[in-house]
Amino acid sequence: MGICALGKHLLTAIHQSFPGRTGEATTRKRKKELSPEEFRKRKKIDDDIPQPEERAAFFTLLEDEHIQSFLARDSCLKISDKYLLAMVLTYFRRANLRTEEYRTYFFPSLFLANQFEEEELFRWEIYPWALGLMWMIEKEQLHHLRNQMLIRMGFKAWVDRETCDLIMAQDPDHCAWKRERKVHHSWAIRQCRRDDVDFTIKGPWITPAPCFLCNTILLPCQEE
Repeated sequence: MGICALGKHLLTAIHQSFPGRTGEATTRKRKKELSPEEFRKRKKIDDDIPQPEERAAFFTLLEDEHIQSFLARDSCLKISDKYLLAMVLTYFRRANLRTEEYRTYFFPSLFLANQFEEEELFRWEIYPWALGLMWMIEKEQLHHLRNQMLIRMGFKAWVDRETCDLIMAQDPDHCAWKRERKVHHSWAIRQCRRDDVDFTIKGPWITPAPCFLCNTILLPCQEE
């Protein structure tokens, strides 16, 4: 028997002895043959969608009394609607934060999300909630933590809507994802039409007047 014939004979014997191996290899090959769109979505889920324990830690953070008060005061959801909160959770994931670091980086991350997505300066309201009475003197501390987040994320601060929707779809009934901003608060406000009261920093110490557009104050986890 020639060398080539002997090789073929051995390969046939191996396939007959281990029939499942060929099928497994074919299955693995098929799994690798993802379309570009499927590959993009798979990578997005692997990179940006938090694990269950990470989401649980984030939801526990939102139950913190101080953060609950902050969310309640943002009655019009100008600086903490569901998409901005989803961006914060994405930042936590991208920065590979430990869950015990979530509290430290919540306000800096929310400030960054507002800075990246919102045109108005309502984000200044975050300063006193993050830093307390001395916020005007200590606001560079928040900027420092924000910059640390940027570095740890590799400066990947942009989060598309699809990613936010994928995150919210993991726990669709959670109250954080019901913080839908009203359409009338989604527009930029011309300088000549701005009300100084709307841009006054109040912090935890001053109760805001009811919004004349919404005429209501929503609870942070109010069910619809």
